[in-house]
Amino acid sequence: MKRFDGKVALVTGAARGLGRVTAQAFAREGAKVVAADIDEAGGQATASLIRDEGGDALFIRADVGTESDVAALIDKTVEAYGRLDCAVNNAGVVRFAPLVEETAAGFDFHLHTNLRGVFYCMKHEIRQMLKNGGGAIVNQSSITGSLTGNPGESAYAATKGGVDGLTKSAALEVAKHHISINAIAACGIDAPGDVFHQWMEKEKITPEAAGKLFPIGRMGKADELTAAVLFLCSEQARFIVGHLLVVDGGWIAR
Repeated sequence: MKRFDGKVALVTGAARGLGRVTAQAFAREGAKVVAADIDEAGGQATASLIRDEGGDALFIRADVGTESDVAALIDKTVEAYGRLDCAVNNAGVVRFAPLVEETAAGFDFHLHTNLRGVFYCMKHEIRQMLKNGGGAIVNQSSITGSLTGNPGESAYAATKGGVDGLTKSAALEVAKHHISINAIAACGIDAPGDVFHQWMEKEKITPEAAGKLFPIGRMGKADELTAAVLFLCSEQARFIVGHLLVVDGGWIAR
């Protein structure tokens, strides 16, 4: 028997990068997976990859920064699979700009998906999990937020710091209802399309050169990130409440 047999997992931002590999990991562990994204082609591709491996998955288009989309996403998930057990709020965006050049529109661009999106998702995921009698939520945060900063990412860092605060407070509100909420601060995972890869492209850094930046001497593997996500969603992690788990090859410890 697999860890998530009979469970339903929702992953936002599942069209590529960390979202795609997370959705695939849940499916390999027996979960029925809902892949959500605004990128219909990428999201459909993720669901198809899962089905090609023998898994059960569907794609639902949703803009997580729009509450009506999120409410519909949860309704459609329950309509298709009957419940919601695990949710990974992974959808995120980044645009690089020095603070003095950032605009209100640029700041709102980050807020819409990175912070408001997590707020809306948790709000509606928790409502459904209360009906289920429990569940687990993992928010994809970043080391660039409450742990450290990075030049050119002030707006992004502000939203990720906000995610950390949302995670802790929401976790305390629902801990007694058998709902666990935690966050992951990942960095350097080799999943093309994620924020770290966008930073590498901006700085013109190769994967080999990027690997040398980490004390471990390499970039992280996708399954090293998904192992952490799935653990936090498992029954074995129920005593972990409001935690920010760093998965970064020693970047912060350095």
